[in-house]
Amino acid sequence: MYRSTWVVFFRQNLFSVALFSLTVFTMGGAWAQTNSAGSSTFRVAVPGNMYAQLGKRGPEGVFIETMDALLKGMGKVPQYITMPTGDALNEVSNGTLSAATVVVPSGRTVNTLWLSDPVIVESNIVVALRDKGFSLKTLADLKGKRLGARQGYRYPLLENKPGMTLMRYTTDGDMLRALLFEQVDAILFSAISDIFAMRSEGIMKRLVVLDKAVGSVPFVAAFSKAQFSEQDLKLFNKSLADFKSSPKWVQLLERNGLADLSKPWVMITE
Repeated sequence: MYRSTWVVFFRQNLFSVALFSLTVFTMGGAWAQTNSAGSSTFRVAVPGNMYAQLGKRGPEGVFIETMDALLKGMGKVPQYITMPTGDALNEVSNGTLSAATVVVPSGRTVNTLWLSDPVIVESNIVVALRDKGFSLKTLADLKGKRLGARQGYRYPLLENKPGMTLMRYTTDGDMLRALLFEQVDAILFSAISDIFAMRSEGIMKRLVVLDKAVGSVPFVAAFSKAQFSEQDLKLFNKSLADFKSSPKWVQLLERNGLADLSKPWVMITE
C-alpha cells in the first residue's frame, strides 16, 4: 500500500515537473522568437575580398571590421551575407538588404542609397621595374611612356591626353607580365590591394613604386533608405571619423598588414 501510494505520488509530481518544464521551454521559445523579431538585425552584404570577407572567426578585413564595430556601437545587430557587389546593390535598393560594403560611388548609388564617407581610399600609383624607374613629378613625365592599365578602369587624369599611351589589359596578371617582359614602361596599380598581393608573392623585390598617385578610388558603405535614416548616416560618419582618429584604427591596419600601405599619397600635378 505504502509503495503504491509513493509510486502514484512520484508519477504525479514527475508529470507536474515535466509540464512545468514544457511550459517554460515553450514560453522561452516564444520569447526568443519575439526578441529576435524585435531586435535591430541588420543584413549586410560582404563581397569576399581582402577588405571584407567572412572567416572562421567572423568578419575579416579592414572595411568590414570597421563597419562591424560602428554598427554595433549604434545598437545594430549585423548579419553578414556573402554576395557580389552588383547583386548586393540591387538588394539594398529594394530594401531586402540593409547595407552593402566596399562600394565605389556612382551616379546610380548616389541617387538611390545613403552613401557613407570613405572607409578606405585606394590610390592609383605608377609601378616600374626596379632598374627602369624614372622621376615622376608631373604628367609631362609620363608622356611618351607606355603605361599598362586595366580594362574597364577609369583614369581621368591620363585618358585622352596628348602623348599619353594607355595599353589595356584584362587582368593584373597580364599587366604585370607585360611589365616584366618590358612590353610596357610602367603599370598602374592600386596602392593597397595590388601592392599587398605583390608583396605577399615576393614580386615587389623586382619593382619600384614611383612616389606619386595619378588618381584615387574611395570605398564606401551603401545603406538602404528604407532601413537607415539620414540621421543614422550622420551618426555613422561621425563614428567613422572618430574611429579612424583613434589607436583602434592603427591597430586594425597593423593586424591586417596594411599599416604602411594605407597612407595619403601625393597626387601628380598637371
